Amino acid sequence: MRLEFELIPNLPRLAWAARLRKEERAVQILHGPWVETREDCFFEGAWDGPFTGYRFDQAGTFAGSGGRLADEGVLFAGPSHIYERLYSIRTGDELYVSNSLAFLLALSGEKLDPNYPHYYLRFLDYNRIGIRVKEKRLRLAGPRAVELHDCCNLAILPNLTISRLEKPLGRPPADYGDYVSFLAHTAEQVLANARDPGRRWAYRPVTSLSQGYDTTAVSALAAKAGCSEAVSFRKSNGISGYEDDSGSRIAPYLGLRITEYERTDYQKLPHSRDDEFYIEPGGIDRSLVLMEKQLVGSILLTGRFGEGLWARERWRRWGLPGDSGNPLFEVPARQKIGGCAIGEFRLRTGFIDFPLICSGALHAQAIRAITESAAMDPWSVGGAYDRPIARRIAEEAGVPRHLFGQIKKGGPRGRGRERRSWVGRTAYLLWRKTYWPPLRVLILRVSGHRLNPAWRKGSFAVQRGVERTMQAYTLAITAKSKSAVCGHRQQ
Repeated sequence: MRLEFELIPNLPRLAWAARLRKEERAVQILHGPWVETREDCFFEGAWDGPFTGYRFDQAGTFAGSGGRLADEGVLFAGPSHIYERLYSIRTGDELYVSNSLAFLLALSGEKLDPNYPHYYLRFLDYNRIGIRVKEKRLRLAGPRAVELHDCCNLAILPNLTISRLEKPLGRPPADYGDYVSFLAHTAEQVLANARDPGRRWAYRPVTSLSQGYDTTAVSALAAKAGCSEAVSFRKSNGISGYEDDSGSRIAPYLGLRITEYERTDYQKLPHSRDDEFYIEPGGIDRSLVLMEKQLVGSILLTGRFGEGLWARERWRRWGLPGDSGNPLFEVPARQKIGGCAIGEFRLRTGFIDFPLICSGALHAQAIRAITESAAMDPWSVGGAYDRPIARRIAEEAGVPRHLFGQIKKGGPRGRGRERRSWVGRTAYLLWRKTYWPPLRVLILRVSGHRLNPAWRKGSFAVQRGVERTMQAYTLAITAKSKSAVCGHRQQ
């Protein structure tokens, strides 16, 4: 087989889609201007291995996506984390694959079902179950369905047979030192890959930093790997209201230059950008728009999945279910899917999303054993917000204990006053109690989604966002076609 590339200048910088026809040897790749193309492969992203050779498909950590010729067919590689994925759809004797749902639908001519009210809840369910369930589908307006491929590679033969290939697993960590050495080495390799001079587009590292456990620990590892730039939101939602969550006091201990942003400035934008974040409309991810200029050409390290891997949940000792340390990226009590909606924004802006904690996370049970071990007790503070691995990483990097991991915060300002009254704080605490994972799992088993507001009012904002994003893709493709016709006439 062979790859035939078509650059479409007006596409999002990192977007691509492949069109395969049954028993045809040519695979057409439509792509944006920052997608790296070679004779036998293409990719956007960085991985934990040398850039030369372009073996992103063999990487244990791959922050991005791409494809390459392989044996008698073609192989597509998705990210090794659960915050983005590959999408595919089969239409007769044609198969489409893309790193964008909207691009896939625009190219194939398909649409989401305008009458189906629960697309958001479907995305939420798929995120909760991780990769325990391999076959995931979204219904469409017609008889076909979109296939969602999480954390895997796809091998496709000329007859369009698809085989799922799992990512390389590696060995489980033996202890804290072994695990943190692995994370540090992974960060160093991925960042070196991202800035390799052999690239047409190199990426500088930027780390997100707050007063939480996960971003502080990841920023410590990022700084050790050569990152010197950080971004932070000044405030986040917490027990006292909309309160200080800036990493500005932490950054000097890690040698980071930090830029602060105010979440509420999103409401002051001249036009809403919600449609671009259609997987979770109105969710936490849309605030990243405020950092857009700084994120261009960066590889962004985040603390995503720390809550699913590093938390010390004492009730697990009693046999109760929890959100942390489950196999195959499962987070059964998750209520929001922050981090899962940045895909279109990332592709258009031109940056790599690198949730470092997902590296090695398939060894969740071994990592949980490290978290629960007596060796980690000196870095355990007790209570519901306790992540000894993250605390040890940060403190051993020189960050004082009192500057991070004190109170759980996160997300934009809630309704009402910026500072909560004692009544408001009490109500907030009671509301947070309902998020206790064993209780949440029980509620979900008994009532399903019926207590979720999205069940009652539907999630038609997903269709609206996808439709409007599809229109932008269609315009880009149409503009290229018109340009080609005009050029042909001039000749």
